Amino acid sequence: MEMELSVKDDGRVTVVTLSGDLVAGDSELAFKKTVSQLLEQGKVDLLVDCTGLRFVDSTGLGALVRALTTSQNEGGRTKLLGVGTNLKKLLSLTKLDSVFEMFDDREQAVSSF
Repeated sequence: MEMELSVKDDGRVTVVTLSGDLVAGDSELAFKKTVSQLLEQGKVDLLVDCTGLRFVDSTGLGALVRALTTSQNEGGRTKLLGVGTNLKKLLSLTKLDSVFEMFDDREQAVSSF
């Protein structure tokens, strides 16, 4: 399944909604390109909505980490919303669950910035 990606502003927070699979190849490249473009536009507070993600591989995980570090370098933050079982396991195994702020509620997530 191809990954679908949409971007929407919620106040000063930019919500990047992902659905499908975030894996090596086109989906990971599309996500990285989108994040780069947002940062270039000065949109540095990113909320990645993972509710619709089915699968994330190590390359996809790397893209999420890159979004986190590049937004921090620009003075912003990247947080995750609606992290599913698969991604939770991956974050836990790699000890990245302590690096990412994760939320189940969108309003809570947006107001945390």
